[in-house]
Amino acid sequence: MVKNIIQAIDATAKAHLDQLAFDEMGVTHNYRDVLTASNSFAAWLDAQELPANGPILFYGDHQFEMVAGFLGGLKAGHAYIPVETASAIPRVQSIIDTAKPQLIVAIDPFPADNFNYDGIILDRTSLVAIFAKAVTYQVTHAVSGMLPFYILFTSGTTGSPKGVPISHDNICSFANWMLGPDFNLPAGQTYLGQTPFSFDVSHMYWLTSMLSAGTIKAIPSKVVQNLGQLFTCLPKLYLNVFVGTPSFGEMLLLSPDFSASKMPSLKYFIFCGEELTVSTVKRLFARFPDAHIFNTYGPTEAAVAITSCEITHEMVDTLERLPIGYDKPGVTTSIWDGKQQVTEVGKHGEIVITGDSVAAGYLNNPTKTAESFFQIDGRQSYRTGDAGFITADGLRHIIGRMDFQIKLHGFRVELDEVRTGLERSAYIKQAVAVPKYNQQGQAQHLIAYVIAKPNHFETERELTAAIRTSLKGQIMNYMMPTQFKYVAHFPTSANGKIAVKQLIAEANPTCH
Repeated sequence: MVKNIIQAIDATAKAHLDQLAFDEMGVTHNYRDVLTASNSFAAWLDAQELPANGPILFYGDHQFEMVAGFLGGLKAGHAYIPVETASAIPRVQSIIDTAKPQLIVAIDPFPADNFNYDGIILDRTSLVAIFAKAVTYQVTHAVSGMLPFYILFTSGTTGSPKGVPISHDNICSFANWMLGPDFNLPAGQTYLGQTPFSFDVSHMYWLTSMLSAGTIKAIPSKVVQNLGQLFTCLPKLYLNVFVGTPSFGEMLLLSPDFSASKMPSLKYFIFCGEELTVSTVKRLFARFPDAHIFNTYGPTEAAVAITSCEITHEMVDTLERLPIGYDKPGVTTSIWDGKQQVTEVGKHGEIVITGDSVAAGYLNNPTKTAESFFQIDGRQSYRTGDAGFITADGLRHIIGRMDFQIKLHGFRVELDEVRTGLERSAYIKQAVAVPKYNQQGQAQHLIAYVIAKPNHFETERELTAAIRTSLKGQIMNYMMPTQFKYVAHFPTSANGKIAVKQLIAEANPTCH
């Protein structure tokens, strides 16, 4: 049982100094490197006299320096804020404004001229030089208890991201669950490291691996985006554990080499971030007949995931939609109809999470905190906005979102945030973004309904190309609609609001 994550990772490192800890396409680091680098960075941080417990923003991809930096910061008492290099400029500025980090660690080049920021920026060269200076470091003031361990930013209904501080005790509860009998993962496994660190699902691989003397096989984003390169390198990674979204699993299934015959060491699949469908699991079982496939569920506000179950052959043969599993120890999920808890088996309502995984609230946002967080019998609780139900055997099921927040390729997307991003274009007067669903009820892509400003373009195709160009760096790539429809006006409801549900229905005429 892990009581302190930093102490536990250090103990693992000291016991396995020569064990491979991190492998990014052949650039390798052992646990001695993890120990040396994190201690050296922690000592350097102490000398900077940063605000006590102030967060550090890490800007990068899947590099070893990200993980070693996280650990060094935690040893010195600082939470980490991971930010993807591809993040839109307004989003990063909002994160800076909300979290107010006094230090940005730029593993990849940070475009400082684009931001209003007056703190310290540490580049990769300087960081590597710090890592190389071995020091004797006594861990005396590491992050622990209810202090923030990390802060991740999700979408907000106003278009601004919301910061979610997850405490040490929140994530420690998750780590013990991952290392326990519900998953029964052997020590010393090799984990696929594809999920970005800014996506909390990444803790399923990097934290679990570091606590169990495993090896992270990290894949840079540029490789993930090049299918030929990805499919070539994948069988050479000798993976034991897949961690990722169902969408990424579907992508890998496009390769005939993603199979037990070519990847016999791959035995465990852990899915999170969006709905895992029966068809996906059937295809996986066809390729990996003896695999252990786990479905999990949880929002960012409750430390990665809080339900799980192993998906069986019987489930995929008999069910139309797969369950999200049973509650993890320390957490209770319940179903609510407004402010009234639903006790009837199978009755639909909002999923509410209660227990030791639930965050205290949103960073510097008391209004949004009051809307979503509350207490049940003195225990911290969170309204997920997800609709679900519980069967007689205690299995939890999710139906979908109760509002206009959707899951798209594993990312949680707020339609209002997409609208706000689109309306930054000089060619758009007003926009509405709606999801296009497949037959399984999954959002496949976004459709933008646009009222355009007067322009000189001869065709809608030219206008669309200009809009896409104008929004580069202004909107996250996964939020960019794949289809644009130009209209003179939007339908409105009786109270004068845009009838978004009507547009969703128009975009999905066969869905009921």
